[in-house]
Amino acid sequence: MSSHSPSCPFCNIAASYPPLPPTTSSPQNEPGQTADEPPQTQAFLILSTKYVLAFLDIMPLTRGHVLVVTRDHYEKLGDMDVRASREIGQWLPIMSRVVMRTLYGDDMDSDWHWNVVQNNGIRAAQQVPHVHFHIIPRPPLDAAPSKGKSSWVMFGRGQRDDLDEDEAEDLAQQLRAELGRESASATDETDLRR
Repeated sequence: MSSHSPSCPFCNIAASYPPLPPTTSSPQNEPGQTADEPPQTQAFLILSTKYVLAFLDIMPLTRGHVLVVTRDHYEKLGDMDVRASREIGQWLPIMSRVVMRTLYGDDMDSDWHWNVVQNNGIRAAQQVPHVHFHIIPRPPLDAAPSKGKSSWVMFGRGQRDDLDEDEAEDLAQQLRAELGRESASATDETDLRR
């Protein structure tokens, strides 16, 4: 199924944020919205294209936990059409670099660790029935994990906290700035403007 589902929180975010060039630094103040008129559904937006959005997870497993979602409503990965699949596939590595470079800088390139996770259906732990990918940065561990920590290392169970709004706005702004730099240095920038 595709298009908009009124009961879907990700569809509501998609409806609240029109597509913008990836170099846009402040999506809340674009034409069609004024500073006095916030979007219907608030999100800490990083990317909003014709087909894909990226924003901070409101219950992050780690700092910088980002969701990359389709603009149209597809419940499971197998429901997606070729165009949506291609678009999300294009943006996942870009957003991964943006997240990791923002959090850890350029010099940690070889030591970056992160998960890209996508769940399909309730038995697979899908909480929102709309295709979305989690980009979850994995900071260095201070010591070898104990048995209790191994669940966090692999699956992130029991470690989610509410997103701090002040920190989230600052981080989203940093991520948008890095996305702008990444987009400007892309060899085929026209593909990134969709």
